Amino acid sequence: MSRICPLITAAEEMIYPAFMSRVLGVLLFPAGCLCLAILFGLPGAAYAPDAGQYRLLALGQRDAVAAPFSARILGPAVAGLLGRVTGLGVDTGFMLLGIACLVALLALIAGLLWSWRAPVAIFAGVFLMPFWVDIFHDYYLPDLLHATILAAILLCLLFGHTGLALFLLLPAYLARESTLLLALCLIFACWRRISLRSAGVGLLAMAAAVLVSRHYGQSGPPSVHGLGGGAYILGKVFWSLFKNFAGLPLWSNTLPECNPIWVTALPRPLGAIRSVGICPPSLWGPGRLFLAWFGIFGIGPALAAVLWPKIRLIVSGQERDLELTPGMVIVFRLCIVYGGISILITPLLGASADRLVEYGWPFYFVVLPWFISASYELHGFRWAWILLLHLLTCWVAWFGFRQQTPSFLLAALTVLALNGVTYTLIRRSDRFSPKFSLR
Repeated sequence: MSRICPLITAAEEMIYPAFMSRVLGVLLFPAGCLCLAILFGLPGAAYAPDAGQYRLLALGQRDAVAAPFSARILGPAVAGLLGRVTGLGVDTGFMLLGIACLVALLALIAGLLWSWRAPVAIFAGVFLMPFWVDIFHDYYLPDLLHATILAAILLCLLFGHTGLALFLLLPAYLARESTLLLALCLIFACWRRISLRSAGVGLLAMAAAVLVSRHYGQSGPPSVHGLGGGAYILGKVFWSLFKNFAGLPLWSNTLPECNPIWVTALPRPLGAIRSVGICPPSLWGPGRLFLAWFGIFGIGPALAAVLWPKIRLIVSGQERDLELTPGMVIVFRLCIVYGGISILITPLLGASADRLVEYGWPFYFVVLPWFISASYELHGFRWAWILLLHLLTCWVAWFGFRQQTPSFLLAALTVLALNGVTYTLIRRSDRFSPKFSLR
């Protein structure tokens, strides 16, 4: 017994500091992130794009809101209720809802990271990003509420509560109709991995959500283009693709935002649109798109490229050697597919490339941290420099989005170069002590 006690003491001395460091990571970094997000994200939130639409919904003026905004009823309904209960108005209701969702989202992400004992460096890399400032700044929009529900779905799936996870598709769809993409990705992630009973719960939840959403979505007026919800979304896809990817913004008589270099009348009007054209070429869209892809999540793209040989094993169903629990397999498959699609389709969704790329957070906040932790020993000065490089990249992107030409182009080139440096550094260096081969 006397020989065993020193061994136990030595083990405690090694385990206790690591445990306490993770506890500090769970508590301090999310708490600091909460303060930072509120401090920088609160000013000007009411002037965020489309915030007025959701404010009208909270005020009960549903007939004045066009589709698809009129169908996103959950957030405005809760904000309106909070405003009435507190007697402080809907603006305070939105703020209270935003703070509550931010606290919940931080706690849920921290819980996901804690569940596989992520080191402190991972907590710092996730919770010191300006992502949290942006998502809180848009608390009038459904993004923060939807992200919170999605994080709850991931945590339920991780611990095997698949029925509850799929039931949460109901409030998620009422918050934002793009939950349809999430549901399709869930089919891929859960195929032959959950019971038919749980699948039935998800099917009923989606059916109910679609019916309720359609009821509210059809009551609003047509958009300024005179188009319904489906036609409006399709037109927005073409407009976004030309603006963000080709650098050729489109013009119409209902959206005269430039002096077009080419105009033609339509043989048959589309709603209120009678003529279309092309604006002068502009690097605004492509530059900001690349700034979002390679900067919003820091050096995440470079790390994902390095680790992709292992990550793709989960997508292809060859994850046996990764020592994952059944819940982790479902969660990772969902986050890889849903996060990847959300990031790649950004050019089709609108002009706010930074906000749209942020929809891919499940890949960067759930999948990538686990693979980094499982692949490398994250300690020492070298990884401290990698962490600083990561934070520098995402904050350069954050400031770049708030600049005009040519500053945002310089920021885009900078974050692209920083990702390239990181990729080259990790691939060619043998000083990071990988735990397993990436080949």
